[in-house]
Amino acid sequence: MNRDEISIRKTPFQFLKWLVVIEFFFALLPFLIVFLTNLRQSYEGSGLAGTVSYNLLVAIGMTTLQVLIIGISFVAWYFPVYQIQREKILLRRSNLFEDKVIAETQKVSAIEVRQGRLGSRLDYGTLVINSEGMAERAHIKDISNPATYARMIEDLIEPETAGQHLPERKPVRELIAAGEGQYVEFKSSLMWDYRREVVNKALYEPVMKNIVGFMNSTGGTLLIGIDDDGVVLGLEADYQVMKKPDSDGFENVFSMAFNKMVGVEYRRFVDVAFPGIDGKEVCAVSVRSSTWPAYLRAKGSEAFYVRAGNASQPLTVSQAARYIQDKFKD
Repeated sequence: MNRDEISIRKTPFQFLKWLVVIEFFFALLPFLIVFLTNLRQSYEGSGLAGTVSYNLLVAIGMTTLQVLIIGISFVAWYFPVYQIQREKILLRRSNLFEDKVIAETQKVSAIEVRQGRLGSRLDYGTLVINSEGMAERAHIKDISNPATYARMIEDLIEPETAGQHLPERKPVRELIAAGEGQYVEFKSSLMWDYRREVVNKALYEPVMKNIVGFMNSTGGTLLIGIDDDGVVLGLEADYQVMKKPDSDGFENVFSMAFNKMVGVEYRRFVDVAFPGIDGKEVCAVSVRSSTWPAYLRAKGSEAFYVRAGNASQPLTVSQAARYIQDKFKD
């Protein structure tokens, strides 16, 4: 999705968090005041006692306090809005404060998605943004679907080298008919193990390995839902084991695996589409050559791959150093 301007408001869970914290604090405060000042005796000895009962007065006070708590919580959640523009990233805090520029979009070099245990379950978190020339990192805090917004920000960033592009894109049928090669790779699935007939997240690794190989070379296309012989299997087996059994759910799973194993900062070099072939949906991952080295993070280590013929091959440390020095010397 490409948009010239994106508005991001904090997750509604942040509103609930503020509400609980403030509610807890203010709920204790009246009882402390009553206990410390013996307010009831003082009130009953005053002239107002004959007009308004003490219990009614407390009820009015507590109701007013509850409204105040909800109002403060809502304002703290609603008014800070992050505005992502093609030129800059702004934090807008209502008309009472000036807009704050937290980063220049075109100078963003990397975006990290941070989620705690609860954030991972409820899909909210913080984006940590590294920018060229900025001593401190910018933060877009407590937002829903952080990985999705990271991709949208990357889509606004102009490619650093306009001349870098994929080899001529061909229809998926032609790619399948031509078979695997320097620019094409087939994978049966993203996470469904056809041999064992179980979910196998270890299958993420060969998918991401080939994407890294394409990025470190001259680009290419990875087709998921196609077996090694070019038979169209489709994505139905993957869909059936996903929380959201459709292409959106598939792309979410793909993106989370990609961000963890390759890095969200590389997502700008990858486009995902879901063409239909013979009545079945497949995933076409179009990969551009990256402008800096990409590594696969798996099993506690990093590996550097390049595309060589119809396979992605790992390079040793010395081989990778020479290759990187030559390809990425600019």
